[in-house]
Amino acid sequence: MTNSPLAAVAKGIWWAVLLRGIFAVIFGIIALAAPGAALTGVVFVFGIYAIVDGVTAVIHAVQIRTPGSGWGWLLFQGAVSIIAGVVALIFPVLAGVIGGLFALWTIVIYAVMHGALGIGSAAGLADGRNRTIGIVSGLLTLAFGILLGILTLATPGATVLSLIWIVGIYAIVFGVMFIIAAIQLRRGVTTLLGQQSA
Repeated sequence: MTNSPLAAVAKGIWWAVLLRGIFAVIFGIIALAAPGAALTGVVFVFGIYAIVDGVTAVIHAVQIRTPGSGWGWLLFQGAVSIIAGVVALIFPVLAGVIGGLFALWTIVIYAVMHGALGIGSAAGLADGRNRTIGIVSGLLTLAFGILLGILTLATPGATVLSLIWIVGIYAIVFGVMFIIAAIQLRRGVTTLLGQQSA
């Protein structure tokens, strides 16, 4: 066992990062495996993912609540994710096709805000490698949101298949990056604990 604050923080967050990555990959696989699903079906899966991702981000933020860790940005990011997920789940039920379009714009706004907040949160990290991964993930999320917004404006009648493929591929890439970051965090914890026990 160790009393190192750094080791305690790392032990507390690596599994949260891993969970976010796993849920993102699962979401992406579901989206790609069911290309003929209705928009409301995709939005429903997104809503569940966004809520789980948001709750995990909030837990992660609480665990790393130290100066310079960027936990405030992460907490806000988690809250936005939870709200977006709830809106995506409720609105289609209330308004049918209009709800689906509103939920699509919810995904766009979520991705843009999630990406921007993710970049801000990652920029505050001390670890250079994890900071780079976080910033790249944030940029990808931001780019996805902007691209999806442009496509929605230009071709509001675009097929569900196109939307599903874009969302699915993005989620898998995003998830894999988080899984890699979690594995690196875990290795860092193991190395740190090994050095302290030596």
